Order: sequence, then C-alpha cells, then structure tokens
Amino acid sequence: MRVVTWNVNSWRAHGAGVVAWLEAQRPDVVALQETMCAPIGLPHRVFRDLGYEVAAVGEPGRLGVALLSARGLHDVSLGVPGAVAPFDEPRVVSATIEGVRVHAAYAPNGRRVATPAHAFKLAWFQWFAAVVGADLDEQMPTIVLGDLNIAPTDTDIWDASRYRRRNLTSPAERAAFASLLQLGLVDVVRAADLASCFSWWNRRGDFFETDRGWRLDHVLTDVATSHRVAAVSIDRDARRTAGTDHAPVIVTLTDEHDRPTSNL
Repeated sequence: MRVVTWNVNSWRAHGAGVVAWLEAQRPDVVALQETMCAPIGLPHRVFRDLGYEVAAVGEPGRLGVALLSARGLHDVSLGVPGAVAPFDEPRVVSATIEGVRVHAAYAPNGRRVATPAHAFKLAWFQWFAAVVGADLDEQMPTIVLGDLNIAPTDTDIWDASRYRRRNLTSPAERAAFASLLQLGLVDVVRAADLASCFSWWNRRGDFFETDRGWRLDHVLTDVATSHRVAAVSIDRDARRTAGTDHAPVIVTLTDEHDRPTSNL
C-alpha cells in the first residue's frame, strides 16, 4: 500500500498537475493539504474514475484537506472531533483504511513566534495530539500524515543556524512535534535516512535548484505499522511539474501478512 502526503498549494492553481501525477503513479492513499477550496470544488468524478473514494474539508481560498483512498474509507471524521472555534477550522480528515486509522492534517503555520497565531498553532497541536492519542490508547494501527508546518530537527532545514528559533523551528514547536512521537508514533521518513529529506522549498530565488529546503511534510505511524515500511521517497520532479512549492512524500507499506522483519 503506497501512502502519499502532498501540500498542493491551491487545487485551482495546481490541480491539473496533481491529477496527472495521480494518473501516472496510482498511489493507494493520498492526503492533500491546502486545497483552498470547499469540497464541492474538487473533481470528485475524476477521483472516482481513478478508483478513489474521497473525504474532504475546506473553504474557498484557504486551508482545506482531502483524503483519497483506493482501498475504501470507513468511519470518516471531518475536522477535530469536539473542536469549537477557533479550533474547528478545516484542517483534519480522518478515516479507517484496511484497519488503519489515518489522520490527514494541515497544521497552522504560526506565522511568527510570540504572536497569537503562534500560540494558536501550539494549542492546535494539543487538540490534535489528544485525538491521535485516543486511537493509540486503543491500540489502533495509526498513520498521521500531512503538512505539520514544523521542521523537527536541525537536519530538516538547509541552514539551521539561520532559522533555529524562528517560526517552524522554534523550541516550542519542536516540543509539539515531539509530543506526537511520545504518544508512540515513529517518524518513518526520518527513520529511512534519505540522502535529502526536504519536501518544501521557497519559491523565491533558486532555493529549489540549490536544494535549500525544509522538511515540513511528515508521515508518522505506530510502532507496529512502522515495521511494515518497505520504502520511503520524496518526488522532487512532481514539485517542479505540478507547480506547487511542496513535493509529495511517498511511503510504501507491505501488506500485514507480508511485513518485513526489521524497520528502516
């Protein structure tokens, strides 16, 4: 089962490129973030023709998450259960896929340290961690994937000395990311030890061409599911051809009966 997370940075602007990639690659499960449209703005017929069931949340011009599955969607939850304003933004879609609880998420950006937007981001992570933790407490196989807007370690930034205490890398944000791992999740992209793990590059200048990037897009799994990871990759070519500023992160899981004996 191939699982993908991809911030598409506006479906209206880049949807054609994303559909072309889906047609070519045919992954099993896809989490899309920053669709910037209401669910009705997505091409449901196209997705259906490709074999996907779809669950989505979003608003015109901002936010938005869609979860596509070629293996069915069960017990779908839109948003963070029980959340009230301002935590009820369209940032999360959850569903059970072949016995695995999948949470597709688009975390708040935070904008700037020590601002209300940054405080909201940290509070949002507390809400989200509570939801994910409830599944893990029930020993539910779990996958969290999406643009979490945090570079969790210095190796996840092209120049750590320049950005270490700014938004996306501040100690408080890294602690929020670590709190997800402390629930019992494994950062399977980091565990794969890729030569380069960046998934986002600033559009300005030659950041992409010179690989001055960040790792903001993540796939986390429970320990048992991490042992099913057979391959991890980041499709940089798709970042270029689709026109987005993120690249899709792809994790391949073996079937349950065919899991490898060791983790990446």
